[in-house]
Amino acid sequence: MTDKKKRKRPSGSTSTYRAPAPAQAPRRGLLDGLFAPRTPGASPMPKLRSTIAKGTITALSIPWLLISIPVVLLIVWSILVLLGFQGPFTALGVTFAIPPVTTFADAQVAGRTFRAAVGATGLSATLPGFAGLAGLVLVHAAIDAVVATLAVEQLRTGGTSGWAIRRALRVLRVTAVVGLLGLGLLVAGNLVAAFFGTLGVIFGLVGSMVVGIYLFGFAPAIAADEDRRVSDTLLRSVRAARMPGSANLWLAIGYVLLALITVIAPLPGSQIGITPSAGAWAVCIIVSVFHVLMQTTLAYRYLLVAPEVPEQPPAKDRASAR
Repeated sequence: MTDKKKRKRPSGSTSTYRAPAPAQAPRRGLLDGLFAPRTPGASPMPKLRSTIAKGTITALSIPWLLISIPVVLLIVWSILVLLGFQGPFTALGVTFAIPPVTTFADAQVAGRTFRAAVGATGLSATLPGFAGLAGLVLVHAAIDAVVATLAVEQLRTGGTSGWAIRRALRVLRVTAVVGLLGLGLLVAGNLVAAFFGTLGVIFGLVGSMVVGIYLFGFAPAIAADEDRRVSDTLLRSVRAARMPGSANLWLAIGYVLLALITVIAPLPGSQIGITPSAGAWAVCIIVSVFHVLMQTTLAYRYLLVAPEVPEQPPAKDRASAR
């Protein structure tokens, strides 16, 4: 479907390309998505291997997205250096990552870039760092919105157009909220880590990132594909993530662990410096491609099971069921 007329969003529809699924599934346990047995036909989602392969093919089918990765990295690095950032360069590897992985590195970048004046106290000492962190969250939200919308249009129509950029302006509302939720989860994870030490780092800090991606990883794709309120989009993402036997939590765990390795491992560019080597640039670009592949994989996984995700019951029905 490449005709531009066929890409026009139908007025008042829930989805760009399909009618919403009316099915309503029974209530499930919190950990059903992790511990439910995967038997043939138990989940509408295919195995992780096939969805990752399809996500990779989707990303490689959008040449302008791949070309833009080094361009965006160069622009972001140049602006940060002008603002005073001096490394580590590997922190830029999360530019195309999914929150709250982005927030984990953004806190380091903001602390090294947006410094308060010498002798500043109180609000003037903390405001620059918070303002810088908020700006970085919005930058990542904009990038996530564009990547998710391009992936959805590529998967739905077999090509991309200017519609993706226009649609990304609407998706930005959802990705910005997801970024703020990721920031809140990361703050909570840091508190747990402070109280419980090394064990708290594993279950608090790492766990908060896993929870954020597991519950809200589908939200950008939902916003790009369907016309929903922000709150409904987030709730639908949670329901899609918790589908029994889908292995979504395992996917989130694997992604977070690999993403953290790229941030803390002694890769080229991991030392402080304002002149990254060619090797550092190559590693940063490869890591960014990895994050893009994860976003396109999540978009594919959601679109594949979208008709099977139960709708949120109306408020009156929920009230009468209590």
